[in-house]
Amino acid sequence: MSRAAWMNVLHNQLLQLKPEDFELDPIATSQSSAPSRRKRRRPPQHIYKQYDDWVIVSGVQKRKKRACKVCALLRGESKKSFQTTFYCEDCSSGDAKFFLCPKARRAYNGITKTCFQIWHEDFECGKSIPESLGNQVVFRRPAKFGTRQKTRRELLREEGTMLVTRAILRM
Repeated sequence: MSRAAWMNVLHNQLLQLKPEDFELDPIATSQSSAPSRRKRRRPPQHIYKQYDDWVIVSGVQKRKKRACKVCALLRGESKKSFQTTFYCEDCSSGDAKFFLCPKARRAYNGITKTCFQIWHEDFECGKSIPESLGNQVVFRRPAKFGTRQKTRRELLREEGTMLVTRAILRM
């Protein structure tokens, strides 16, 4: 049977239905007496957005990634946290963005969830982080544009070369 013929059969069956066919069966529609577990949902105002910060890597323009805060809490000793470009606008504070993974990468309490779900549902936006994980969540503002400040190593290296230069000039 061709697809067109099959669609004609289905269409004819649909046209032959009567209003009685659409009445609900009260036994089939009643809810079971077993208690249903309600799924907690994150507050509707919390949505994730993609951070619009770009960087050029090997001649290709890419979004700059930041470490996920929940991955940083849940990581093991030798593991690194995942990088992401998404943040929660309502959990962020001004320029300090709160970056969270939108992909389900972690299993928390035996259930695979996104870091966004773990933060908002299980950790209640940071109000109930388990003590075993500690309070390692730190907000940092992005670096300012312009000249980069020198590291301690660079300052010490410059100081060492200046001392050598002074010693040579004294000779």
